[in-house]
Amino acid sequence: MKWKIKVCNKPDVPDTAGQDILEDIADLGFSGVNSVQTAKIYRIEGKLQVQEINRICSELLADSITQVYCCQRIDGCSEISISEAGTWIVEVRFKPGVTDAVGESVIKGIDDLGISGISAAQTGQEYRICGRLHRRTIETISRSLLANEVIQTFTIK
Repeated sequence: MKWKIKVCNKPDVPDTAGQDILEDIADLGFSGVNSVQTAKIYRIEGKLQVQEINRICSELLADSITQVYCCQRIDGCSEISISEAGTWIVEVRFKPGVTDAVGESVIKGIDDLGISGISAAQTGQEYRICGRLHRRTIETISRSLLANEVIQTFTIK
């Protein structure tokens, strides 16, 4: 089974990374961006039950004081992404073959929890960019600020 886990700040916890990116977008000369929200993305593959995924999230991936998480099983079906009008979702991940040190640490952490059956773990970042922007502008922002295309790839939704 494949799982996608998204970890983000609770609503009352400032997203300083998102604020920094918002400022960087303005420095590039783009206007019309109202906000940027960030989230850490984990893709975990293995023989896992829902309760094991929830344990991995609550004990390893998310800080229960400042963060929330959501899980989505992505086996045999396409991912569902819901975004509001005027919101662009950019997901950045490592290219195949690039070492994902955090992903390797996640596998070790899961093993330390006593959960076995993990075959792969990959990390990434999600950016929700809200504002009146054209796709071409989002592509420029992604290439300039969000992804290092030598080692990363990005998708825009």
